[in-house]
Amino acid sequence: MSETFVWSSPEGFALARRIVKLTPVPYAPHDHQLEGVCKSLDAVSLFAITPTGSGKTSYYILYILIILEVLKDPDLCPSANFPKNPVLLVICPTIPLQIEMASNMTKLGLKAIAINSETKTFAHHEDKDLWRLARTEPNVVLTGPEQLKTADFEKAIRDTTFYERICALFAKNSSRWAFLRARLTDHHNPWILTSATVRDGAPFDSICRLLGLRPDNFHLIRRSCARPDVQILFRDLTSPINGESFPELDWILNDNRPTVVYPKTYSLGSRLYTYFLRKLNLDNTTTRIRLYNSLNFDSHNAETRIMLEAAPGDPDYCQVIIGTDSLSVGVGMPARLDAVIVGDIDDTDEVIQKLGRVGRTPGHSHGARGIVYVSAAQQKAAEKALGDEASVALKPGQKPIDLSFPRMVVAPCKVKCIDELYNNPAVDLSCSCTTCSQTPPRARPSFCNCSGCLSEQLPSLDKTPRVSRMNPDIPKPKRLTKLQREHGQKRLVDLRLEIWKTCDRSTQWMLPPLVFLLDSLITAILDNFALLNNFETVSGFLAAHTRLKNHSRRVLEALKELQPEFVTIAAARKAENAENRKAKRAAEAKDTGDSNDEGEDVEMEDVEGLRDVTDTVVNKPAPTKKKTAPQDKNTPPK
Repeated sequence: MSETFVWSSPEGFALARRIVKLTPVPYAPHDHQLEGVCKSLDAVSLFAITPTGSGKTSYYILYILIILEVLKDPDLCPSANFPKNPVLLVICPTIPLQIEMASNMTKLGLKAIAINSETKTFAHHEDKDLWRLARTEPNVVLTGPEQLKTADFEKAIRDTTFYERICALFAKNSSRWAFLRARLTDHHNPWILTSATVRDGAPFDSICRLLGLRPDNFHLIRRSCARPDVQILFRDLTSPINGESFPELDWILNDNRPTVVYPKTYSLGSRLYTYFLRKLNLDNTTTRIRLYNSLNFDSHNAETRIMLEAAPGDPDYCQVIIGTDSLSVGVGMPARLDAVIVGDIDDTDEVIQKLGRVGRTPGHSHGARGIVYVSAAQQKAAEKALGDEASVALKPGQKPIDLSFPRMVVAPCKVKCIDELYNNPAVDLSCSCTTCSQTPPRARPSFCNCSGCLSEQLPSLDKTPRVSRMNPDIPKPKRLTKLQREHGQKRLVDLRLEIWKTCDRSTQWMLPPLVFLLDSLITAILDNFALLNNFETVSGFLAAHTRLKNHSRRVLEALKELQPEFVTIAAARKAENAENRKAKRAAEAKDTGDSNDEGEDVEMEDVEGLRDVTDTVVNKPAPTKKKTAPQDKNTPPK
């Protein structure tokens, strides 16, 4: 019986390098990649923590390619014991990442399929079952965690052929996939876990505990997650996060650098997009600015992903992409120079993942920046959270609050804070591959250039003077009440959606509804509701809003529909107030010991009638008294 070959040895490294040269892989693997792949080939689970853009996907691409080459030519490693028709099950968090990785692997000669909601829909139209296809055909199956909970996956994993084909499990951003362990036994080791953002301490220990990883049964590769080629800048967000104007972001359009913007919510993304549209003053801006989220057509998002990869001067290039979290993990955007985060942030993992998207083209990414906008409220909340850290006791079963981002907000040096949170080595081991020999990776600068260590000289913003919202030409009794405004707001938001649905879909379908009727315009309409009572007034009021040019009459109709509804709301409120006053007086009478219930009812009716009259009189101007000359006391009156 031949002795089992050890891949994690000088002989194994040499053989692995030689086999890689037989594959279509166009690059020489880094030392840390080869180290991890050889451990996986020895059936040892791997946990690789390396920075964004460091080639984490090579850990599993090289792994499956080497296995296929050995199966093709057993003489390369006679003692190898791999499945005859191996399949690598890859779990990654986002659909764009799955599709991109499947495309890249297909170019390397691998049979790869991505199984997600999008691809399953396309396959259904062609009468194909992707999970049934996955049981026998592909070398690599890429899917997301949501698919592992489906009946189709359960059927596939119970299929003996598919189950025995699985040669390894690859999980990108492994902290999310702990439940995989319950579905697949240790027989299907090795795990290949990769991430750029696993903090030292509790986060790392938690993943290991959930996956059953112990120091003696897995191999750890931890490299610094710091990106010295990306400058980290924290800037003040002075505009309201729920507003429609963001002048501190005007530099994005003015500087014309390839930029990706990460808003936290769909609403914020739409408002940023709308603000940039107003600044550009153009209807068709798809070559200048693009909105990416799951609410768009799949075809639109697919086109946007192509634009992300394009560089300035390319026909598919788009300068600004506003995208959701799905663009923060593993999506290729090598030409992007600026990553901008606006809105709430969960933790430093989110910061590093998003800022790590930029500066990926060697020799062409000088000056790459990751910019985080922090509001005064966020700054204050961070300081308070850190101040309360020692004094707040956790309840049984309560999870501790993640303080990583608050620490980064208040940290004098952002890079030092990252090093401490992630236990980054001061210096990574040098690499002997030909790529690093010819183009050495950028070393850390002698001085830190983060915004905490190197202050920025930003232009001052002109503060718009605050103007009173109420129109002085409208008397107070004719102004809308709070309840009327809330009702009017809902009705006008419905009108906005109605107008959006009637726009020219061939040229404006990509515009969000917010563009057609801004929240601030809805507020202005309600402020001036009493004056907007005819077509001429309404059309003049909306003249500056070009996308409402042909909708003035529909807006007027909506306002007329609101008039009787407002009357009903006012009447109901008046009746409610009357009942409240009556109940209050009844309670007061009861407290004084008055037992004449019938007389009290009559008295209350009289009081209510007097109150109505009083209210009417109070709202009228007081009559002017006629002045008379003082009379002499000795003069008899006339």
